[in-house]
Amino acid sequence: MKKLTLPALLLLAPLLASCAAGGSPGAAASSAPPPAEHAGEVHWSYDGEEGPDEWGHLAKDFTECEAGDAQSPIDLPDHAETKLTAHPKISSSPTVGESVDTGHTIQLVPDGDASEVEWKDNEFDLAQVHFHMPSEHTVEGKALDAEFHFVHTTEDGQALVLGVLAQQGDENKAWQPFIDGAAEPGSDELPIDVAAMLPSDPTFEEYAGSLTTPPCTEGVDWVVYHEPIELSAEQIAVLEQTYDNNARPTQPQGDREAYEGTVTISND
Repeated sequence: MKKLTLPALLLLAPLLASCAAGGSPGAAASSAPPPAEHAGEVHWSYDGEEGPDEWGHLAKDFTECEAGDAQSPIDLPDHAETKLTAHPKISSSPTVGESVDTGHTIQLVPDGDASEVEWKDNEFDLAQVHFHMPSEHTVEGKALDAEFHFVHTTEDGQALVLGVLAQQGDENKAWQPFIDGAAEPGSDELPIDVAAMLPSDPTFEEYAGSLTTPPCTEGVDWVVYHEPIELSAEQIAVLEQTYDNNARPTQPQGDREAYEGTVTISND
């Protein structure tokens, strides 16, 4: 596999805003800036004349949304044929954070070091967690109820996103702080325990992709967990009341290959 790199200034600002948020930079900050329409940024949405099919025409910086050849999300195999021998190492430290309504999703921004991923000779730190509904990645053509993205970045702007699919089932206590923050954006001191929030099965599918929102910058390393988490009907309903259609359709995979592997995780 090739090593993924990105110019720091090109990727870091929109990614910290969220690969779903698009309109609100500064996820590493303790407070959110104004929405895109008040910050002089190009407005985009998930339907109509500003929807995904038109993103590439909305601004010069968005052309990769249409012209790129390594876009995300994609349809993933149930199990990729090529297996990885190396293992991403996730270090998790419980902390607290603040919920932010970006205008396109709700993100949970940690106050401290919530998690670090060691992978491909890089150390990626968690910048924020946000959600899409329904899931952006599909598995064998099937979308799930929701998808969460743990956006990790390096100091020089490289990016790795842990993707976690979600389906309706039992109540998930580890995710309740995120749900509470979605219900009341601006809430702070919300507990974040990444190790508890991730699926118990460490199997993942990895591929080279992009941001899933404008500017659709490529060079993002995607690590999508194979096993979905469960959320109760009540928890899913809270997310639906905030953003119930904020998922980009799947993009052509082209000649990109997906790889299967397993993570190792430690909880400090």
